Amino acid sequence: MHILLLHQYFLPEHSPGSIRWNELVHYWADEGHRITVLAGTIDYMTGNPYAGKNEISFPASVRIIRVRVPGCYQAGAAGRLWAYCCFLINSLWHGWFITDQSVNVIIASSPPLTIGLAGWILSVKARVPLILELRDLWPDARVQLGYLRHPLLRRAAYRLERFLYRKAAHLVVLTEDFKHVLINRKGISAARITVIPNGADLSMVEAGKRLFDREAFRKEQAMATGFWIIYAGAHGPANGLTALLDAATCLRHTPVRFLLIGDGPMKKQLQALAFHRNLTNVRFHASKSKKEVLPFLLAADAGLVMMQPKPLFNTMLSAKLFDYLACGLPVLTAIDGLTRTLLTDAGAGLFLDPTQPDTWEKCLTPLLTDPAVVRQYSRNARQLAVTSFDRQTQAHTYIQLLKTCIQNS
Repeated sequence: MHILLLHQYFLPEHSPGSIRWNELVHYWADEGHRITVLAGTIDYMTGNPYAGKNEISFPASVRIIRVRVPGCYQAGAAGRLWAYCCFLINSLWHGWFITDQSVNVIIASSPPLTIGLAGWILSVKARVPLILELRDLWPDARVQLGYLRHPLLRRAAYRLERFLYRKAAHLVVLTEDFKHVLINRKGISAARITVIPNGADLSMVEAGKRLFDREAFRKEQAMATGFWIIYAGAHGPANGLTALLDAATCLRHTPVRFLLIGDGPMKKQLQALAFHRNLTNVRFHASKSKKEVLPFLLAADAGLVMMQPKPLFNTMLSAKLFDYLACGLPVLTAIDGLTRTLLTDAGAGLFLDPTQPDTWEKCLTPLLTDPAVVRQYSRNARQLAVTSFDRQTQAHTYIQLLKTCIQNS
């Protein structure tokens, strides 16, 4: 089948960030499907263009078309809205010609939700079903984070949401809690929603472990001593990483060390704050691709997922969570709700209250004092990844859903 994917933030190969769709596309191409991707030209975390990034490592059956987007993501709400509108218009222009080429199904992966409008117009033109994927619940996320304040814009955003939910042939969400919100608050039929969560490439992790000398790497990276907690992800306002530095201040006298890998609009401010407090137990690294970050995950003692304590984030699972699980890392979550329940039920991690960083030391005591506890969490984490979050299994589930939607259209 020929799949048209609209994904404004689709990453070039070997780039830092969530590669959910890169991996899905590879699996589908291996099964003989043809995929065309309409993606943006700008890295939304840095505002920099993907200039010089090639995608020649994709199979021949995968075509990536970069649609021009202005580099104004960092210019506040107005800048982001302009970037969304430009992608909407330019993706329609390119997609109009692509849909002349026997497209069988269109997937629009949100955020931003405006991408769904382009997907719907192209699906009407091509007379094929539209699958709307919700990686975040928009516009709820923008409202709770204070990015969408003007009442007219809010009203327009929620009207667009309702319209797209009606027009999509099917909705794909990343968590069961997202599904419950759509059913109970948005009035969507459960039969029109499928949960396909984020996951991890377990085979890549296993290959990396076979060639990895953990002790040598830790020594090389000056990690030989201490209990190293890794945070690998975005450094943005939504991530609430100031609380991590508050916790690091309280944990100065302990073996706990924090390794932060990633980028984002808050990174310079966080680095300045850590320098001002002389936090020698906090280390920052630049963003790394998944393969580059893998040795650091395998060398760490625990992984941390963190977001601002907002109700919205209680329904989500961080993309990096699955890499931690696949590497057998005990996971520390400063996100309540679904993430906390998942980890504690599986015995794969602990909850750290982001509003009370002075309590982290007490919570971490079992991991710091008993290696057997660490090993048990590690085994449970890996088992959870294998049984519930294998990317290859998810790719097969997704393609079966697409086939069903095509048959029913």
